[in-house]
Amino acid sequence: MYMHKKVAALTAAICLAVSSGAFAAQAPTGLVTPKLATDSDSTWLAWDRPAKGDDAVYYNVYQNGKKIGSTQTPIQTAGVQAMAKFQNENKDLCGDLLIYHSFEATGLQPDTSYQFTVRAVGKDGKESGDSKVLTVKTTSAPKVVRLTDFGAKGDGTTVNTEALQKAIKATPKNGVLEVPAGTFVSGAVQLKSDMTLKLDKGAVLQCSLNVDDYQMEKPGGRYNGLLNGRDLENVRIVGEGTIDGSGWKQAKDGHYMKAGSKTREEDVFMYGKLAKVQTEYLEENDGRNFKEGYNGRGTTVILSHINNLYVEGIKLVNPSMHMVVVDHGDNVTFNNTTFLTYDANNGDVIDFTGSKYLVMNNYMDSGDDAINFNAGMGDKGAKNPPVSDAWIFNNYVRRAHGGITLGSHTASWIEKVLGEDNVFNGTDIAFRCKTSEGMMGGGRNCTFRHNVMKDMTQQAFLFTTKYTDTNAVGKFSGANPGVFKDMLIEDCAVQNTRKEGLRVEGMPGYEHHDITLRNVRMLNTKPDKVINGKNINYENVTTK
Repeated sequence: MYMHKKVAALTAAICLAVSSGAFAAQAPTGLVTPKLATDSDSTWLAWDRPAKGDDAVYYNVYQNGKKIGSTQTPIQTAGVQAMAKFQNENKDLCGDLLIYHSFEATGLQPDTSYQFTVRAVGKDGKESGDSKVLTVKTTSAPKVVRLTDFGAKGDGTTVNTEALQKAIKATPKNGVLEVPAGTFVSGAVQLKSDMTLKLDKGAVLQCSLNVDDYQMEKPGGRYNGLLNGRDLENVRIVGEGTIDGSGWKQAKDGHYMKAGSKTREEDVFMYGKLAKVQTEYLEENDGRNFKEGYNGRGTTVILSHINNLYVEGIKLVNPSMHMVVVDHGDNVTFNNTTFLTYDANNGDVIDFTGSKYLVMNNYMDSGDDAINFNAGMGDKGAKNPPVSDAWIFNNYVRRAHGGITLGSHTASWIEKVLGEDNVFNGTDIAFRCKTSEGMMGGGRNCTFRHNVMKDMTQQAFLFTTKYTDTNAVGKFSGANPGVFKDMLIEDCAVQNTRKEGLRVEGMPGYEHHDITLRNVRMLNTKPDKVINGKNINYENVTTK
């Protein structure tokens, strides 16, 4: 949906501009409201970035024909505010590469239809014509239940698992479960369909440190998380509160403590919280050695086979393992969330399988990969549908091993991922594509454009077969290594890499191929390296 729509819209916009004889600001295309992004008093809008040559610099938004706002002043989201600050501090690097293309309309009435249009404003200050009209109907005012009505105590010590599960069960269809200010400790609970979990400002849902408050997903596997769910639809997690995974102790500078590669075991028991007790229990009671026990840690939020998930506004911090895993999701949006997982071991921000993902306006400071797509392992994984169709824009990624990451599990293919208008600052690798021998599949037909990267600790762009997942659970076998092909990196700026700007390393007979860099500025980067790659194309790539 997303990737196909963007390519079609780009082609149409270019044709329109050429036919008019000038590349003035064109009427915006692709105006949508994300699934479940509309409630009883607000809605979010998103639209395509301008086509190449379109000189739009910002957008005006109209509601029922009346102007209600503009992106000239960036919207007040965690990701966009960090991006705007970065732009102001790095004007030469950013130039005019980045543009903001979403907006929140507030102050709406319940159960009411509104018509929205967007106009681009060019460098000459003139507005374009209207976009196509988007009609949005707000929801009815929902029924609300409060967690404290079920005996929960936000005192930071009482374990509220039973109360939280009762409150979830009692939430009416399309209703809201409100978590008020306070720190509510809980073990694993199961969400249900057709509900909103709303965390008020000052509310914290915090993982219990009692290992008995969690369940093993399967024998020899990993623990479940704080929030879990399977075979769900229409779930919203919103608000201004925090979900805290209680994974690790904090250092004096506020980041989470890291277990070093050479001192892993002693560091886990010194710096770990939930990571420590889960590892320790599995060693002592499940017959596992340290590595096996350590790999049994739980992800904080695990949602599997879910259609229509919307997450907005909250903070997610300090996982024992990964922060969020969405397995076989469809129509999933993360908007205006703050993720703080640095420097927790394996602290991936979001791991995705499935299709139709929208990731916008987020702030991510990650201890591992930020936005990660996985498509299974080996022959078994290759039988699943491709992981497909993602739109990632206006996010600020601080640190992280990979900013947008494909793999390392690539068996059924990862395809049609569009990442644009993002900032990667101090990240190891901004666009990280990794697979391995016998993994199968790979990545294809992805676009990484209009992104700005600074101070990469490794490469800006990586396509590699030489990756080993030391934390994989279970064995796999496959006939072939994964391959990355038909990749476009366009209109990007990179300043400072400790290693190559681009590194490609495939295998003989399974080369990564048809990778194009177009209109890319490389400042203070090491020379590119290609090993077992074919048709690596450079078009207007400058290096200094």
